Amino acid sequence: MTTLAPHPTPDPTTGSGLRVTVLADRCAGCQECLVRCPTAALALDPETWTVVADETRCVGCRQCQRTCPFSAIVVEGPALVAPRREPGRRHPAPLEGDRSETRRPIATWAEALAEAQRCLDCPDPTCLLGCPAHNDIPAFLRAVRDGDLDRAHQVLRQTTVLPDVCSRVCDQAVQCEGACSWSLAGAPPVAIGALERFVADNAPVPPVRPPEPGDPTADAEGLEVAIVGSGPAAIGAAAELVAAGAQVTVFERDLVPGGLLRWGIPDFTLPDTVARRPWEQLVAAGVTLHLGQAVEPDDLADLAERFDAVIVATGAPEPLRPPVGQGLAGVLDASTFLRAAHDALHQGGGLPFLTGDRQRPADGSARPARVLVLGGGNTAMDVARSARRLGASAVCVDWMDRRFAPVRPDELEEAEQEGVEVRFSTTLESLEGEGGRVRRAILAPTTQRSASERPRVGPGARTVEEVDLVVAAMGYRVPAEVAAAGTGLPLPKVVPDLPDRRWLGSGLVAGGTPAWARHQPVGL
Repeated sequence: MTTLAPHPTPDPTTGSGLRVTVLADRCAGCQECLVRCPTAALALDPETWTVVADETRCVGCRQCQRTCPFSAIVVEGPALVAPRREPGRRHPAPLEGDRSETRRPIATWAEALAEAQRCLDCPDPTCLLGCPAHNDIPAFLRAVRDGDLDRAHQVLRQTTVLPDVCSRVCDQAVQCEGACSWSLAGAPPVAIGALERFVADNAPVPPVRPPEPGDPTADAEGLEVAIVGSGPAAIGAAAELVAAGAQVTVFERDLVPGGLLRWGIPDFTLPDTVARRPWEQLVAAGVTLHLGQAVEPDDLADLAERFDAVIVATGAPEPLRPPVGQGLAGVLDASTFLRAAHDALHQGGGLPFLTGDRQRPADGSARPARVLVLGGGNTAMDVARSARRLGASAVCVDWMDRRFAPVRPDELEEAEQEGVEVRFSTTLESLEGEGGRVRRAILAPTTQRSASERPRVGPGARTVEEVDLVVAAMGYRVPAEVAAAGTGLPLPKVVPDLPDRRWLGSGLVAGGTPAWARHQPVGL
């Protein structure tokens, strides 16, 4: 076992450069900063009822400064934290046809321990609030520091059944790592995503197990529940229901389960072996999986009669489409392209939806097929990077300013390193075709002054791009007929609340109880 080392503290003889100033005329003695400080660098003077600081204990995380309701504390100087250990990225060469992961894992225990030691184990962890699943990040990092991956999995299982998936695809930069105290202090955050992947890569993700007969926690025992869809939401719902003793039946229109995990995220980000793991375990746990069986909105009432409850977990499958070019061949949505690209890469084929020499030129006599991707988010990068692996050139256009674009910084960097041209502050104005097929795109410049401001098309010069495919990666929505069919649907009964209500955590302080407290089992 590896024991937790004490948090780093500056040596006063060397001069850390840190200075903590408490403005006594503003300090109200509320002790909010004392609660937040992870190194016990603050105390309350009982005579003046104001805070005093021990600079030799301060590490410069600035939690006190950030949370003081009266702006009574100022911390100056560097953040005293060890350098972040980036696992790095792999840049395949040649790129064409390559499906291997581009993000390297933390390779050794020594690297994992060194990175986990950077965690301050904050009393009120902001990383937990930044995680959409509200994983108890400090607790699983403590388990890593103790060398106990089984316990790390036990902690993660309280809030997620997809640690191997989420550690690869979540946008940690704006979620858990973006909310890390070190990140908020202007220093590199703890590599939470890489450490979660280290746990999942080095110890099997534990399977979901049905409760034993008579188990008092089996609150859904005897219930039969139908789930429509097999993507991440369906996986989470099925796991919770199985663990509560319900009989679960899943209906999936595709011939392979997984939804977005299988066809929407390329192998170079999420390998097939990882995407298959959840359903392999759920089927082994007793879930009945009907593949190739679509459930239309009109079928939901019938399911409600046959089952005790119905969960519609189809996600938002309807793509947003550009208002131009709908009658032209070669204009398609990201889901359609990614499905075909996934199959083409697995089968060694060329760029789909093209014919003849535009598919894959055999020599240098013709330019590579050119794919225009509408959008600058993560899906757009997946489309463009897949196109590059199929021998095409790719350019992404997004009307947002680069500073405000909703894309993972590392994914954007990887795409550009792989030859994807990304043009922000650019939008599609019109499409032109020949013989019923798209051939040219007219692009216009845009301006955007703030993230909350809608970009505006500017008067600048238009550019004309020769294109062979146009793929819309502009987002998705729930079909109106699905939303309407699920509203007010009469169900004979519903699954009762589970006694452990951790999954209800919203990430906000409610009723005076912080989120980390709501993540404890009832009775603690």
